[in-house]
Amino acid sequence: MTDRYLADACALIVFFADASMSQTVREVMSNGDVAVSAITVWEITRKVALGKLPSDWGEGGLVGLLQRQGFRPLPLSWSEAALANDLPPIHKDPTDRMLIAQAMRHELAIVTNDRLFDGYGVRTVW
Repeated sequence: MTDRYLADACALIVFFADASMSQTVREVMSNGDVAVSAITVWEITRKVALGKLPSDWGEGGLVGLLQRQGFRPLPLSWSEAALANDLPPIHKDPTDRMLIAQAMRHELAIVTNDRLFDGYGVRTVW
């Protein structure tokens, strides 16, 4: 079992909303080695800009909150972006495909409730 994780947007939104998630996932998100992709930060801040999410994350906005919670940044590399395009078309969401490519390259388990990720052979936890 890997002890390194990559949180998707849904996992972060549920975690910060203090909504229902398993104790295992809450423990991983609170105390694990959890990365957050640059593409996920873009996805969440885009939802805020469109009025689909609140933006009351305190000082420094979403980035400040992620830093205060101990998440680590994961930049998106050119090779990961290219790999996302080469993946089989199981998942149609380009941001999720980029997370899958990053998880493959960095050997990370993805914290997500999206079952389509399983079709790529990456480990998921929820």
